Amino acid sequence: MMVAETSIIKKNHQIPRIINQKIAQKLIEKTSMTDIAHQLSSSTSTVIRKLNDFHFKHDFSRLPEIMSWDEYVFTKGKMSFIAQDFEKLNIIIVLEGRTQAIIRNHFL
Repeated sequence: MMVAETSIIKKNHQIPRIINQKIAQKLIEKTSMTDIAHQLSSSTSTVIRKLNDFHFKHDFSRLPEIMSWDEYVFTKGKMSFIAQDFEKLNIIIVLEGRTQAIIRNHFL
């Protein structure tokens, strides 16, 4: 079976490149994922997949002087850990677990 490929859509894909670019742009603008999906007539899953394509560099050689952290419910009954720079209010990391071992292994 032959699959068409154009400058608008990648081979074996259904979502146009421009939509993927717009999703990335709106994710940078801190728009909610449901709003992005609604505005671009795509699914929330598509927006989440695009977010997962991002790769963030973390430099833990120097942490902020004052940090705040908390535990929150990530999915049904599963707790996660979040840490942020208290002064700048920037999120440092979100971990999919809250145990001491997970947190220690991530920062050390």
